[in-house]
Amino acid sequence: MTTGEKIKYFRNMRGISQEMLGQLSGINSATIKKYEYGIRNPKPDQLLKIANALGISINIFMDFDIETVSDVLSLLFKLDDQIDMKFEAEKDEEGNFIPSTVKMSFKSNIINKKLCTYMKVLEIRENLMNAKDEYSEEEYNASLQHINENIEEIKQHLLDDSMVVKKGTDRLTVKVSPN
Repeated sequence: MTTGEKIKYFRNMRGISQEMLGQLSGINSATIKKYEYGIRNPKPDQLLKIANALGISINIFMDFDIETVSDVLSLLFKLDDQIDMKFEAEKDEEGNFIPSTVKMSFKSNIINKKLCTYMKVLEIRENLMNAKDEYSEEEYNASLQHINENIEEIKQHLLDDSMVVKKGTDRLTVKVSPN
């Protein structure tokens, strides 16, 4: 999804018009429209105003370019520093961790439940892909496209949660962004 598509998606989820988002964010509604249609891209300060008005994290709009081992590990280390995570792995006879058995989980039940939902839709897609021979090419492609669209919709829905899970916070804290 583009930044504009994400703005539109969360605006529609909130049931507010472009005009209302403009009022809440302090940005002209014509500019909001241009962002949603991809005519213009919001600058970081405008994006922050929009995210705050929608009650979502600005991180939803960030596209991380993850290509290297360093990219992956830096994100994992940052997560581990800020939220309660758990890393596990089996050990061999000499007491060394076995790399192929590494597992990661979160101590937050909310995050784990959301990940389980995501894993379920990925499993549905994988089952379709494994049964490709049972469908005509047209049926298969249409079904795969439909599932992929649903996965994107589900991902955006799963992201729509302001429950704070940072280390040292209680589980009932909700982040409220100033307007």
